[in-house]
Amino acid sequence: MHPIEDTGTLRPSRREFCVHACQAASLVAAGAMWPACGGNSTSPSNATNLSTINATAAAGTLSLTIDAASPLAAVGGAALVNSSAANVLVSRTAQDTFAAVTAVCTHEACTINGISGSIYVCPCHGSQFSASGGVVKGPAAQPLRQFTTRFSGNVLTITL
Repeated sequence: MHPIEDTGTLRPSRREFCVHACQAASLVAAGAMWPACGGNSTSPSNATNLSTINATAAAGTLSLTIDAASPLAAVGGAALVNSSAANVLVSRTAQDTFAAVTAVCTHEACTINGISGSIYVCPCHGSQFSASGGVVKGPAAQPLRQFTTRFSGNVLTITL
């Protein structure tokens, strides 16, 4: 700070003013980029948490019973299936057909637990995936790993 005005307050030099103005502009610009890599600010506002179902893990497979109360009972239903072996996103794509993909986001390994319509949404950075695991919106660049499913009677078996 340099010259003293008649009011007795310090006034910055032109150089100091320009330096501070550039610093402030840089902070504003950086602030606009930060939300894309922190929190869920890039997630759709209408994303909801998936229902969670527990499954039994044995010999590289997950097994779960689909009854009338299950979130997977109707075509279009989806759920986060938890087990000691893996967390899997499952959607019912037809009467006897299911799609199963890993619930681990390929961006930074967060557990995906949200859905918007039929799109899975990662809560950490907003990556979005189709029911078959394809990337709909980044920052994730790689698809989710798919698993084979078999539905017989009321039992869904997922091969890991």
